[in-house]
Amino acid sequence: MRHLFYLQQFFERLPSPAFIKDNKHKYIWINREWKKTYGLDDRKVVGKTDEKIFNDSLTLKIEESVMKTKKKQEYEKEYNGKYFKVTVIPIRLGDGTYGVAGIEFDETQKYFNDLILATNLKISEIIRELLLSNLDSKDFFIELFSEKLYERIKIGDYALLKGNEILKTYLPEKVCLKAMQKEGIKEFSVSGEKYIVIPLFEYKLVIRSLPNYFKFVNYIVPLVLPKIENVLEKIENESKKKRYYFTLEKMVDAVVSWKKIEINSFLKKVLKDIVEIIPEAEKGTIWLIKDNKYKCVAEVGYENAEMLEFPPEKTAYGQKIEENIEKGYTVFEIDDAKSLVKTSPLAETFKKYGMFDEKFRPLLGVFKIGGKVVGSISIDNFSGINFSDESRKILELYVKILTNFLEDYEI
Repeated sequence: MRHLFYLQQFFERLPSPAFIKDNKHKYIWINREWKKTYGLDDRKVVGKTDEKIFNDSLTLKIEESVMKTKKKQEYEKEYNGKYFKVTVIPIRLGDGTYGVAGIEFDETQKYFNDLILATNLKISEIIRELLLSNLDSKDFFIELFSEKLYERIKIGDYALLKGNEILKTYLPEKVCLKAMQKEGIKEFSVSGEKYIVIPLFEYKLVIRSLPNYFKFVNYIVPLVLPKIENVLEKIENESKKKRYYFTLEKMVDAVVSWKKIEINSFLKKVLKDIVEIIPEAEKGTIWLIKDNKYKCVAEVGYENAEMLEFPPEKTAYGQKIEENIEKGYTVFEIDDAKSLVKTSPLAETFKKYGMFDEKFRPLLGVFKIGGKVVGSISIDNFSGINFSDESRKILELYVKILTNFLEDYEI
């Protein structure tokens, strides 16, 4: 009898769920780990089938085959976010009939490792394919990449965000708005449903959360990010190269057309080129001091601005410009432009142009000849984006070109 005692101790302390069922597929014994895994005790299990307990009849055919063939069988199952490999063997019962005994091995970690490996390989394959495409921009790449994940990895409905902009979404807008407020990999709920926000540098991918998704995402994202970063850097370098040649071409064109057209036409042409070249630019103006007044001589995006004028001592940004000029700057960005514009004699006009917007940011260039300021150029955006060092350098070059150009004209 002692060996039965040892056997009972062994199965009770087995760190895997184990069970015995009769020839009617009803549980007649479960061990301690089985009860712990499923949160059920003998009273709720013994004498009942999987169909009765879990509403699951898939194991019935497997167990029936084991009883008939007297050979073991294996199958996989998932429960509450865990993945098990179940080995079922025939067992002779006290009444001479055959039932089944089973042991469930927790292979969740192996399942995750296999899934991560397979997903990583699929994503690498997607990226390699996309690199063969003509990737015009980072936005275009990320949009294609997300759609490929949707098609091949089966991530389900998703949203793609960039800052406060929704690039693409299959999800409700309120989900996107909440995701915009999240930093890092985060799980959050909206209307009782869970979602995961995944940061991809300046982008965010938002997906529905299912059991184990959050854990899986935390495993896979660090493996994928370096690959995405390499592609984004490549696209950025190509973009810079194209922008460099485009800028050079426009500058050469400006110099070639020098003196061939009258001053106002020339300044309008150059301003249009600058707004097109500088990625953060949305609008712009050029001002010259004529008859002791600042007069707008060219505009992009500010209809009828060429009718505006005001005394030099009452510039749109007041003393701020003088302070920067005294420091030796010819190109500088104006912070808190809204507050400064409000004190301008043209405040009401500037308000109509949207310059009271908190996101309004101007990049100014000053034309200075012989120590005297003769005008300025303002390149503006209304997205709250700071101008890059590259954009500042481009404007500095244009300010030098235009300053030399203005030296040959009596303003």
